[in-house]
Amino acid sequence: MSPDSVVSVHDLGKRYEIYDKPQDRLKQSLWGRRRQYFREFWALRNVSFDVARGETIGIIGRNGSGKSTLLQMIAGTLAPTTGQVQTRGRVAALLELGSGFNLDFTGRENVYLNGAILGLTRQEIDERFPLIESFAGIGDFIDQPAKVYSSGMLVRLAFSVSINVDPEILIVDEALAVGDIGFQIKCMERLDQLTRSGITLLFVSHDIGTVKAFCSRAIYLSEGQMKATGNASDMVELFLMDIREAQRRDAAAAAPAVRRKPSVGRPDAVAFGTDQGRVVNAFFDANGGSQWACSTGDPVSITLEVEYDETVKNPAVSLVLHDHRMLDLSGRYFRVAGERGDDGLSHATVRFTLPAMLNNATYYFSVRLEDRASDDLFFPIDKQAGVLQLHVTRPAGRHFLGLIETPIECEQLRPATPGTAIRTGT
Repeated sequence: MSPDSVVSVHDLGKRYEIYDKPQDRLKQSLWGRRRQYFREFWALRNVSFDVARGETIGIIGRNGSGKSTLLQMIAGTLAPTTGQVQTRGRVAALLELGSGFNLDFTGRENVYLNGAILGLTRQEIDERFPLIESFAGIGDFIDQPAKVYSSGMLVRLAFSVSINVDPEILIVDEALAVGDIGFQIKCMERLDQLTRSGITLLFVSHDIGTVKAFCSRAIYLSEGQMKATGNASDMVELFLMDIREAQRRDAAAAAPAVRRKPSVGRPDAVAFGTDQGRVVNAFFDANGGSQWACSTGDPVSITLEVEYDETVKNPAVSLVLHDHRMLDLSGRYFRVAGERGDDGLSHATVRFTLPAMLNNATYYFSVRLEDRASDDLFFPIDKQAGVLQLHVTRPAGRHFLGLIETPIECEQLRPATPGTAIRTGT
C-alpha cells in the first residue's frame, strides 16, 4: 500500500458456489475436495486499484457487474475469495437498505450501536447525536423500533450516522435512491461538503449524470471484472457505448456493432459508434481548430462534416454543450440530407451557429451523427464526446447568475410599501 493511498485493492475476487439441488451441498461437505457438486460463479475477479486521500471515485456498470460486491469487501462486510483490501482510516459505509441496523432496536439505540462499531466512545456519540437526529429528520420515530420505519426513514437515519461519525473513507451504494428527492438533494450537498473537506468517497450509482458531476475518477465494472478506469466522463461514455451496442443487438440480430472510434478533435476525447458512417471533421470556423477562446455574447460558429451509408434511414446531426464536468447544458439535433458520392456514401457539411451567452468557464461541445427516428429514439452512428473546447471570458460590467445568460426582464409594478421607493442595482 503506497503512502498516498487510503484504499488499496489487489487482485480481488469473490467466488460463490451454486448448487442445483439442496442435497448437493451435503454431498460436497462429505466429499470435500475429492468431488465437486457445485458450479462456480465469480461475482468479482482480478480487480486491482488504489484510491488516494480525498479522491471521489464513482463505480459504474450494469446490474450484476460486481459493484455492490466490491463495496462490501472494501467495507469489510464480505470476505474476499482471492486478493486483499487494505484501508487506512475510519471507514463508514451505507450499503444495502437497513444493513448494520437491528430492526428490534429503536433508532436511538441503533445510532449508539453503529457508533460503537465504528470505534466511537459513548461520550463521542452523545456529542454527535443532536446532529445525527437533526439531519435524519424522522422526528419522534427516533425512539421507535426500526422495524416500523419506512425504507426512506431507514436511509435517512443510516446516512445521517455515516456522515456524522467523522469518517475518513465513506462508502455509499445505490441506497440513496430510496429517499425522496428533497432528502437526495440534501445528501448530495452534504457529500459535496465532505469531499471538499478531504474525505475519500467511493460511490455507486446508476445515475450517470451524478457520477459525471460528482466524481473525479470512475471504475467501470463489466461481468465482474474491471473493464476500465479513468476520468469519470470518459468512463461514462464507454459505459454508454456498451449500452448502445446491447440495444442494437436486442433490436435486430444483424445490427451493426458499436465500437470505439478515433477522435476528430481533442486527442483525449472519447468517440464511439457503428461502421455505418463517421464524423469526418469538426472545428471552430474562427481558427479551424478544436479549441477557441471568446467573450460572453460573441458568435460561435462550428462546422461539421459527416458521411454515412444507405443503411442510415433517418440521418441527423446534433450539437450538445457541456460544462467542465461534461454535464449537458443545452443542445439540438437537425435532420440532414446528404449528397451521394462516387464512393457510395452520402456526404453532408453543416454549420452550427450560436451566441456564447456563457459565464467565465471552459465548456465542451459534443457532436453526433445519428440515425434518429424521433426525439427520444436514436442510435449514435458516430458520437464525438467533448471534442471541441471553448474558453469564455465575461467582460467587466456584464453581470448574470449561473453559467448561461438568459434574457430575463424585470419590471417593478408597485413599491413594497406605499410612498417608499425601492433601490435597485447590480
